[in-house]
Amino acid sequence: MGSNSVKTVVTVGPACDSYELLKRLILGGADVFRFNLSHGNEDYFRKAVSNLRKAEEDTKRKILVFFDLPGPKLRTGKVHGDRLEIKEGTEYTFGKHGQIQISDDILKIINMKSKILLSDGKIEFKPIRKEMGLLVARALNNGTMLDEQSINFKGISYPGRYPTKKDEEGIKFGLSLGINAFALSFIASAKDIASARKIAGENSTLIAKIERIEAVKHFDDIVHEADIVMIARGDLGLNIDIADLPEIQKKLLAICNENSKPVITATQMLESMTNNVMPTRAEADDVFTAISEGTDAVMLSEETAIGSYPLKALKMLKRIISKYHYSWTLKRYKITDEHDAILNSAIDLAISTKINKIITFTPSGRSAFRLSRYHLPIEIVAVTDNISTFSKLFFSRNVKGVFVKSLRDEEKRLMQIAKAHRIKKAIIVSGLSLSENSTENVRIISF
Repeated sequence: MGSNSVKTVVTVGPACDSYELLKRLILGGADVFRFNLSHGNEDYFRKAVSNLRKAEEDTKRKILVFFDLPGPKLRTGKVHGDRLEIKEGTEYTFGKHGQIQISDDILKIINMKSKILLSDGKIEFKPIRKEMGLLVARALNNGTMLDEQSINFKGISYPGRYPTKKDEEGIKFGLSLGINAFALSFIASAKDIASARKIAGENSTLIAKIERIEAVKHFDDIVHEADIVMIARGDLGLNIDIADLPEIQKKLLAICNENSKPVITATQMLESMTNNVMPTRAEADDVFTAISEGTDAVMLSEETAIGSYPLKALKMLKRIISKYHYSWTLKRYKITDEHDAILNSAIDLAISTKINKIITFTPSGRSAFRLSRYHLPIEIVAVTDNISTFSKLFFSRNVKGVFVKSLRDEEKRLMQIAKAHRIKKAIIVSGLSLSENSTENVRIISF
Protein backbone atom coordinates (compact mmCIF):
# COMPACT_ATOMS: atom_id res chain seq x y z
CA MET A 1 0.00 0.00 0.00
CA GLY A 2 2.94 2.36 0.44
CA SER A 3 2.84 5.66 2.29
CA ASN A 4 -0.93 6.07 2.13
CA SER A 5 -1.89 3.01 4.20
CA VAL A 6 -1.95 3.50 7.98
CA LYS A 7 -1.24 7.17 8.73
CA THR A 8 1.45 8.44 11.08
CA VAL A 9 1.02 11.25 13.62
CA VAL A 10 4.13 12.94 15.03
CA THR A 11 4.19 15.13 18.15
CA VAL A 12 6.33 18.25 17.80
CA GLY A 13 8.50 19.26 20.75
CA PRO A 14 11.99 20.50 21.65
CA ALA A 15 13.58 17.39 20.10
CA CYS A 16 12.27 18.06 16.60
CA ASP A 17 10.95 21.63 16.31
CA SER A 18 13.70 23.00 14.07
CA TYR A 19 13.06 23.60 10.39
CA GLU A 20 15.63 21.01 9.36
CA LEU A 21 14.25 18.20 11.54
CA LEU A 22 10.65 18.97 10.64
CA LYS A 23 11.60 18.87 6.98
CA ARG A 24 13.23 15.47 7.46
CA LEU A 25 10.15 14.18 9.30
CA ILE A 26 7.93 15.29 6.42
CA LEU A 27 10.22 13.64 3.89
CA GLY A 28 10.28 10.59 6.17
CA GLY A 29 6.54 10.15 5.65
CA ALA A 30 4.85 11.82 8.63
CA ASP A 31 1.27 12.63 7.64
CA VAL A 32 0.02 14.65 10.63
CA PHE A 33 1.83 16.86 13.16
CA ARG A 34 0.54 17.37 16.71
CA PHE A 35 1.28 20.22 19.08
CA ASN A 36 0.49 19.55 22.75
CA LEU A 37 -0.69 22.88 24.20
CA SER A 38 -0.12 21.58 27.73
CA HIS A 39 3.60 22.26 27.24
CA GLY A 40 4.86 25.55 25.84
CA ASN A 41 3.69 29.12 25.29
CA GLU A 42 2.28 31.03 22.33
CA ASP A 43 5.67 32.32 21.20
CA TYR A 44 7.03 28.77 21.10
CA PHE A 45 4.08 27.38 19.14
CA ARG A 46 4.06 30.32 16.74
CA LYS A 47 7.72 29.77 15.86
CA ALA A 48 7.42 25.98 15.63
CA VAL A 49 4.34 26.17 13.40
CA SER A 50 6.17 28.67 11.19
CA ASN A 51 9.09 26.24 10.85
CA LEU A 52 6.69 23.45 9.98
CA ARG A 53 4.83 25.48 7.35
CA LYS A 54 8.11 26.47 5.70
CA ALA A 55 9.22 22.83 5.68
CA GLU A 56 5.88 21.83 4.18
CA GLU A 57 6.22 24.42 1.44
CA ASP A 58 9.81 23.47 0.62
CA THR A 59 9.09 19.73 0.48
CA LYS A 60 5.91 20.30 -1.57
CA ARG A 61 4.19 17.61 0.50
CA LYS A 62 0.90 18.47 2.16
CA ILE A 63 0.60 17.66 5.85
CA LEU A 64 -1.99 18.40 8.53
CA VAL A 65 -1.37 20.23 11.81
CA PHE A 66 -3.56 20.00 14.91
CA PHE A 67 -3.49 21.50 18.38
CA ASP A 68 -4.06 19.11 21.27
CA LEU A 69 -5.94 21.13 23.90
CA PRO A 70 -5.17 20.64 27.63
CA GLY A 71 -8.76 20.01 28.72
CA PRO A 72 -9.70 19.84 32.41
CA LYS A 73 -6.76 17.58 33.28
CA LEU A 74 -5.89 17.78 36.97
CA ARG A 75 -2.35 18.84 37.79
CA THR A 76 -0.22 19.53 40.84
CA GLY A 77 1.34 22.96 41.43
CA LYS A 78 4.93 24.02 41.88
CA VAL A 79 7.36 22.09 44.05
CA HIS A 80 10.07 23.67 46.19
CA GLY A 81 13.35 23.78 44.31
CA ASP A 82 11.67 22.63 41.06
CA ARG A 83 11.88 18.95 42.07
CA LEU A 84 10.94 16.77 45.02
CA GLU A 85 12.51 13.35 45.52
CA ILE A 86 9.79 10.93 46.62
CA LYS A 87 10.88 8.04 48.85
CA GLU A 88 8.88 4.83 49.20
CA GLY A 89 7.16 4.48 52.59
CA THR A 90 7.39 8.18 53.45
CA GLU A 91 4.24 10.19 54.15
CA TYR A 92 3.63 13.43 52.23
CA THR A 93 1.00 16.13 52.51
CA PHE A 94 -1.23 17.18 49.61
CA GLY A 95 -3.04 20.50 49.58
CA LYS A 96 -2.84 24.18 48.83
CA HIS A 97 -0.03 24.50 51.38
CA GLY A 98 1.17 20.89 51.29
CA GLN A 99 4.48 19.45 50.19
CA ILE A 100 2.68 18.49 46.99
CA GLN A 101 0.48 21.41 45.99
CA ILE A 102 -3.04 20.71 44.76
CA SER A 103 -6.06 22.98 44.67
CA ASP A 104 -8.93 22.76 47.17
CA ASP A 105 -11.17 21.58 44.31
CA ILE A 106 -8.90 18.60 43.66
CA LEU A 107 -8.55 17.88 47.37
CA LYS A 108 -12.35 17.62 47.70
CA ILE A 109 -12.77 15.01 44.96
CA ILE A 110 -9.88 12.68 45.82
CA ASN A 111 -11.14 9.17 46.47
CA MET A 112 -9.66 7.99 49.79
CA LYS A 113 -10.10 4.36 48.73
CA SER A 114 -8.04 4.66 45.54
CA LYS A 115 -4.35 5.11 44.88
CA ILE A 116 -3.25 8.58 43.85
CA LEU A 117 -1.23 8.43 40.63
CA LEU A 118 1.13 11.28 39.79
CA SER A 119 3.27 12.03 36.74
CA ASP A 120 1.24 9.87 34.35
CA GLY A 121 1.14 7.03 36.85
CA LYS A 122 4.88 6.85 37.51
CA ILE A 123 4.51 7.67 41.23
CA GLU A 124 1.84 6.08 43.44
CA PHE A 125 0.49 7.15 46.82
CA LYS A 126 -1.95 5.54 49.22
CA PRO A 127 -4.28 8.07 50.96
CA ILE A 128 -4.06 7.77 54.76
CA ARG A 129 -6.13 10.57 56.28
CA LYS A 130 -7.27 14.16 55.92
CA GLU A 131 -6.32 16.70 58.56
CA MET A 132 -6.24 20.49 58.83
CA GLY A 133 -7.07 21.05 55.15
CA LEU A 134 -4.44 18.59 53.97
CA LEU A 135 -4.39 15.03 52.70
CA VAL A 136 -1.71 12.76 54.11
CA ALA A 137 -0.62 9.96 51.76
CA ARG A 138 2.15 7.36 51.83
CA ALA A 139 4.45 6.93 48.81
CA LEU A 140 4.31 3.42 47.36
CA ASN A 141 7.45 3.79 45.26
CA ASN A 142 10.40 6.09 44.63
CA GLY A 143 10.25 8.86 42.05
CA THR A 144 10.96 12.47 41.21
CA MET A 145 8.19 15.06 41.40
CA LEU A 146 8.46 18.04 39.05
CA ASP A 147 6.23 21.09 38.62
CA GLU A 148 2.69 20.69 37.30
CA GLN A 149 2.46 16.90 37.12
CA SER A 150 -0.72 15.06 36.24
CA ILE A 151 -2.84 13.61 39.03
CA ASN A 152 -5.18 10.66 38.56
CA PHE A 153 -7.17 8.16 40.57
CA LYS A 154 -9.95 5.70 39.80
CA GLY A 155 -13.38 7.23 39.74
CA ILE A 156 -11.89 10.67 39.04
CA SER A 157 -14.30 13.44 38.08
CA TYR A 158 -13.39 16.66 36.34
CA PRO A 159 -15.15 19.74 37.73
CA GLY A 160 -16.09 22.77 35.64
CA ARG A 161 -17.52 23.48 32.20
CA TYR A 162 -16.29 22.13 28.89
CA PRO A 163 -14.35 23.39 27.05
CA THR A 164 -12.26 25.17 29.67
CA LYS A 165 -11.27 28.80 29.33
CA LYS A 166 -7.74 27.70 28.46
CA ASP A 167 -9.13 25.43 25.74
CA GLU A 168 -11.12 28.32 24.26
CA GLU A 169 -7.96 30.41 24.17
CA GLY A 170 -6.13 27.53 22.48
CA ILE A 171 -8.80 27.19 19.81
CA LYS A 172 -8.76 30.91 19.04
CA PHE A 173 -4.96 30.92 18.94
CA GLY A 174 -4.95 27.97 16.54
CA LEU A 175 -7.49 29.63 14.25
CA SER A 176 -5.31 32.77 14.17
CA LEU A 177 -2.46 30.58 12.81
CA GLY A 178 -4.69 28.95 10.21
CA ILE A 179 -5.10 25.72 12.20
CA ASN A 180 -8.65 24.38 12.33
CA ALA A 181 -8.04 20.90 13.74
CA PHE A 182 -8.18 20.38 17.51
CA ALA A 183 -7.95 17.38 19.84
CA LEU A 184 -10.39 17.60 22.74
CA SER A 185 -8.95 16.20 25.96
CA PHE A 186 -10.98 14.50 28.69
CA ILE A 187 -14.38 14.77 27.07
CA ALA A 188 -17.21 12.97 28.84
CA SER A 189 -19.96 13.03 26.20
CA ALA A 190 -20.98 14.18 22.73
CA LYS A 191 -22.19 17.45 24.29
CA ASP A 192 -18.58 18.39 25.05
CA ILE A 193 -17.71 18.08 21.35
CA ALA A 194 -20.74 20.13 20.32
CA SER A 195 -19.75 22.85 22.80
CA ALA A 196 -16.22 23.01 21.40
CA ARG A 197 -17.53 23.16 17.83
CA LYS A 198 -19.47 26.34 18.65
CA ILE A 199 -16.11 28.01 19.29
CA ALA A 200 -14.01 26.28 16.62
CA GLY A 201 -16.64 26.62 13.89
CA GLU A 202 -18.55 24.17 11.73
CA ASN A 203 -15.60 23.73 9.36
CA SER A 204 -13.28 22.60 12.14
CA THR A 205 -11.93 19.08 12.51
CA LEU A 206 -12.50 17.90 16.08
CA ILE A 207 -10.67 14.87 17.47
CA ALA A 208 -12.39 13.22 20.43
CA LYS A 209 -9.78 11.86 22.84
CA ILE A 210 -11.06 8.87 24.80
CA GLU A 211 -9.43 9.17 28.22
CA ARG A 212 -12.27 8.81 30.73
CA ILE A 213 -14.58 5.98 31.70
CA GLU A 214 -17.51 8.31 30.94
CA ALA A 215 -16.28 8.64 27.35
CA VAL A 216 -16.18 4.85 27.01
CA LYS A 217 -19.74 4.59 28.33
CA HIS A 218 -20.98 7.29 25.94
CA PHE A 219 -18.86 6.17 23.01
CA ASP A 220 -21.71 5.44 20.61
CA ASP A 221 -22.86 9.06 20.82
CA ILE A 222 -19.31 10.43 20.73
CA VAL A 223 -18.38 8.53 17.58
CA HIS A 224 -21.25 10.17 15.70
CA GLU A 225 -20.47 13.71 16.89
CA ALA A 226 -16.67 13.61 16.47
CA ASP A 227 -14.82 13.98 13.18
CA ILE A 228 -11.92 11.81 14.33
CA VAL A 229 -11.47 9.57 17.39
CA MET A 230 -8.25 9.14 19.37
CA ILE A 231 -7.86 6.24 21.78
CA ALA A 232 -5.54 8.03 24.21
CA ARG A 233 -4.33 5.05 26.18
CA GLY A 234 -2.12 6.98 28.60
CA ASP A 235 -4.74 8.67 30.73
CA LEU A 236 -7.40 6.10 29.82
CA GLY A 237 -5.17 3.39 31.29
CA LEU A 238 -4.92 5.40 34.52
CA ASN A 239 -8.65 6.01 34.83
CA ILE A 240 -9.71 2.38 34.31
CA ASP A 241 -8.31 -0.99 35.28
CA ILE A 242 -5.31 -1.31 32.98
CA ALA A 243 -6.12 -4.99 32.47
CA ASP A 244 -9.32 -3.87 30.70
CA LEU A 245 -7.48 -1.59 28.28
CA PRO A 246 -6.67 -4.10 25.47
CA GLU A 247 -10.29 -5.26 25.25
CA ILE A 248 -11.61 -1.68 25.29
CA GLN A 249 -9.15 -0.65 22.57
CA LYS A 250 -10.27 -3.53 20.35
CA LYS A 251 -13.95 -2.73 20.95
CA LEU A 252 -13.59 0.99 20.23
CA LEU A 253 -11.61 0.34 17.04
CA ALA A 254 -14.35 -1.99 15.80
CA ILE A 255 -17.06 0.59 16.50
CA CYS A 256 -15.10 3.27 14.66
CA ASN A 257 -14.67 0.98 11.65
CA GLU A 258 -18.36 0.08 11.70
CA ASN A 259 -19.24 3.79 11.65
CA SER A 260 -16.59 4.75 9.05
CA LYS A 261 -14.93 7.06 11.57
CA PRO A 262 -11.16 7.57 11.28
CA VAL A 263 -9.43 6.52 14.52
CA ILE A 264 -5.96 7.14 15.98
CA THR A 265 -4.28 4.81 18.48
CA ALA A 266 -1.97 6.82 20.73
CA THR A 267 0.43 6.80 23.68
CA GLN A 268 3.46 4.62 24.36
CA MET A 269 3.46 3.08 20.90
CA LEU A 270 7.29 3.04 20.81
CA GLU A 271 7.98 4.73 24.15
CA SER A 272 11.31 3.02 24.80
CA MET A 273 12.65 4.79 21.69
CA THR A 274 12.50 8.04 23.66
CA ASN A 275 15.94 6.99 24.90
CA ASN A 276 16.86 3.93 22.82
CA VAL A 277 17.51 3.37 19.13
CA MET A 278 15.30 0.24 19.10
CA PRO A 279 11.82 -0.41 20.49
CA THR A 280 10.97 -3.37 22.67
CA ARG A 281 9.53 -6.46 21.03
CA ALA A 282 6.28 -5.82 22.87
CA GLU A 283 6.04 -2.30 21.42
CA ALA A 284 6.54 -3.53 17.86
CA ASP A 285 3.83 -6.11 18.45
CA ASP A 286 1.57 -3.44 20.00
CA VAL A 287 1.77 -1.25 16.88
CA PHE A 288 1.09 -4.20 14.60
CA THR A 289 -1.84 -5.32 16.77
CA ALA A 290 -3.45 -1.89 16.58
CA ILE A 291 -3.12 -2.00 12.78
CA SER A 292 -4.58 -5.52 12.66
CA GLU A 293 -7.51 -4.44 14.84
CA GLY A 294 -8.39 -1.58 12.51
CA THR A 295 -6.68 1.66 13.51
CA ASP A 296 -6.40 4.30 10.79
CA ALA A 297 -3.41 6.07 12.33
CA VAL A 298 -0.75 5.55 14.98
CA MET A 299 0.80 8.37 16.99
CA LEU A 300 4.22 9.09 18.45
CA SER A 301 4.31 11.30 21.56
CA GLU A 302 7.44 11.59 23.73
CA GLU A 303 9.34 9.56 21.13
CA THR A 304 9.52 12.59 18.83
CA ALA A 305 8.67 15.49 21.16
CA ILE A 306 11.48 15.02 23.68
CA GLY A 307 13.20 11.84 22.54
CA SER A 308 16.80 11.38 21.46
CA TYR A 309 15.89 9.67 18.18
CA PRO A 310 12.77 11.29 16.62
CA LEU A 311 13.70 10.37 13.04
CA LYS A 312 14.58 6.79 13.95
CA ALA A 313 11.27 6.45 15.83
CA LEU A 314 9.30 7.57 12.78
CA LYS A 315 11.31 5.30 10.51
CA MET A 316 10.67 2.33 12.80
CA LEU A 317 6.95 3.11 12.93
CA LYS A 318 6.82 3.21 9.13
CA ARG A 319 8.72 -0.08 8.93
CA ILE A 320 6.22 -1.83 11.19
CA ILE A 321 3.33 -0.40 9.18
CA SER A 322 4.92 -1.66 5.96
CA LYS A 323 4.97 -5.21 7.32
CA TYR A 324 1.19 -5.37 7.47
CA HIS A 325 0.02 -7.27 4.40
CA TYR A 326 -3.42 -6.44 3.11
CA SER A 327 -5.56 -9.15 1.58
CA TRP A 328 -8.55 -9.20 -0.74
CA THR A 329 -10.63 -10.91 1.95
CA LEU A 330 -13.68 -8.72 2.52
CA LYS A 331 -15.27 -7.97 5.86
CA ARG A 332 -18.92 -7.21 5.21
CA TYR A 333 -20.60 -4.23 6.86
CA LYS A 334 -24.30 -3.60 7.16
CA ILE A 335 -25.74 -1.78 4.14
CA THR A 336 -27.87 1.07 5.47
CA ASP A 337 -28.92 2.87 2.26
CA GLU A 338 -28.49 3.07 -1.52
CA HIS A 339 -25.19 4.91 -1.07
CA ASP A 340 -23.74 1.99 0.88
CA ALA A 341 -25.08 -0.47 -1.69
CA ILE A 342 -23.32 1.27 -4.58
CA LEU A 343 -20.07 1.63 -2.62
CA ASN A 344 -20.31 -2.06 -1.82
CA SER A 345 -20.61 -2.80 -5.52
CA ALA A 346 -17.45 -0.75 -6.14
CA ILE A 347 -15.64 -2.89 -3.58
CA ASP A 348 -16.92 -6.10 -5.18
CA LEU A 349 -15.78 -4.80 -8.57
CA ALA A 350 -12.31 -4.08 -7.19
CA ILE A 351 -12.06 -7.58 -5.72
CA SER A 352 -13.18 -9.34 -8.92
CA THR A 353 -10.91 -7.27 -11.19
CA LYS A 354 -7.99 -6.76 -8.73
CA ILE A 355 -7.96 -3.07 -9.67
CA ASN A 356 -6.14 -1.42 -6.78
CA LYS A 357 -7.14 2.23 -7.34
CA ILE A 358 -10.48 3.86 -6.59
CA ILE A 359 -11.03 7.53 -7.39
CA THR A 360 -13.99 9.11 -5.63
CA PHE A 361 -15.34 12.66 -5.97
CA THR A 362 -16.61 13.47 -2.50
CA PRO A 363 -17.58 16.91 -1.15
CA SER A 364 -18.38 15.43 2.28
CA GLY A 365 -15.79 12.64 2.42
CA ARG A 366 -18.44 10.06 3.17
CA SER A 367 -17.59 7.83 0.21
CA ALA A 368 -13.88 7.81 1.06
CA PHE A 369 -14.42 6.99 4.73
CA ARG A 370 -16.82 4.17 3.91
CA LEU A 371 -14.51 2.69 1.28
CA SER A 372 -11.55 2.98 3.64
CA ARG A 373 -13.07 0.82 6.37
CA TYR A 374 -12.83 -2.34 4.24
CA HIS A 375 -9.02 -2.32 4.63
CA LEU A 376 -8.34 -3.84 1.24
CA PRO A 377 -5.11 -3.47 -0.79
CA ILE A 378 -6.63 -0.48 -2.59
CA GLU A 379 -5.53 3.13 -2.64
CA ILE A 380 -8.52 5.46 -2.45
CA VAL A 381 -7.91 8.81 -4.13
CA ALA A 382 -10.51 11.13 -2.61
CA VAL A 383 -11.08 14.35 -4.54
CA THR A 384 -12.85 17.15 -2.69
CA ASP A 385 -13.46 20.87 -2.96
CA ASN A 386 -14.22 21.15 0.77
CA ILE A 387 -11.20 22.18 2.86
CA SER A 388 -12.76 20.73 6.02
CA THR A 389 -13.22 17.36 4.30
CA PHE A 390 -9.65 17.54 3.01
CA SER A 391 -8.37 17.91 6.59
CA LYS A 392 -10.26 14.82 7.77
CA LEU A 393 -8.91 12.71 4.91
CA PHE A 394 -5.38 12.98 6.35
CA PHE A 395 -6.38 10.55 9.11
CA SER A 396 -8.12 7.93 6.98
CA ARG A 397 -6.42 4.64 6.20
CA ASN A 398 -5.50 3.92 2.56
CA VAL A 399 -6.83 7.34 1.50
CA LYS A 400 -4.97 9.97 -0.48
CA GLY A 401 -6.82 13.29 -0.26
CA VAL A 402 -6.73 15.67 -3.22
CA PHE A 403 -8.04 19.23 -2.82
CA VAL A 404 -9.37 21.08 -5.86
CA LYS A 405 -11.03 24.48 -6.09
CA SER A 406 -14.02 23.03 -7.91
CA LEU A 407 -15.37 19.56 -8.67
CA ARG A 408 -16.86 20.69 -11.95
CA ASP A 409 -15.60 19.22 -15.23
CA GLU A 410 -15.09 15.75 -13.80
CA GLU A 411 -13.49 14.23 -16.89
CA LYS A 412 -10.79 16.91 -16.97
CA ARG A 413 -10.11 16.39 -13.26
CA LEU A 414 -9.83 12.64 -13.80
CA MET A 415 -7.15 13.04 -16.43
CA GLN A 416 -5.19 15.47 -14.24
CA ILE A 417 -5.35 13.17 -11.23
CA ALA A 418 -4.43 10.07 -13.21
CA LYS A 419 -1.38 11.81 -14.64
CA ALA A 420 -0.29 13.29 -11.28
CA HIS A 421 -0.58 9.93 -9.49
CA ARG A 422 0.52 7.71 -12.40
CA ILE A 423 -2.74 5.79 -12.45
CA LYS A 424 -3.26 3.47 -15.43
CA LYS A 425 -6.65 2.04 -14.50
CA ALA A 426 -9.12 2.90 -11.75
CA ILE A 427 -12.64 2.41 -10.50
CA ILE A 428 -14.44 5.74 -10.45
CA VAL A 429 -17.09 6.48 -7.83
CA SER A 430 -18.95 9.70 -8.59
CA GLY A 431 -22.13 11.45 -7.54
CA LEU A 432 -21.62 15.05 -8.54
CA SER A 433 -24.90 15.51 -10.36
CA LEU A 434 -26.88 14.53 -7.29
CA SER A 435 -26.73 15.65 -3.66
CA GLU A 436 -23.47 15.13 -1.78
CA ASN A 437 -25.11 12.27 0.13
CA SER A 438 -25.81 10.31 -3.05
CA THR A 439 -23.68 8.29 -5.43
CA GLU A 440 -24.44 8.45 -9.14
CA ASN A 441 -22.35 5.73 -10.69
CA VAL A 442 -19.47 3.29 -10.55
CA ARG A 443 -17.32 2.72 -13.63
CA ILE A 444 -13.86 1.57 -14.73
CA ILE A 445 -11.62 3.89 -16.71
CA SER A 446 -8.25 3.15 -18.33
CA PHE A 447 -6.01 6.15 -18.79
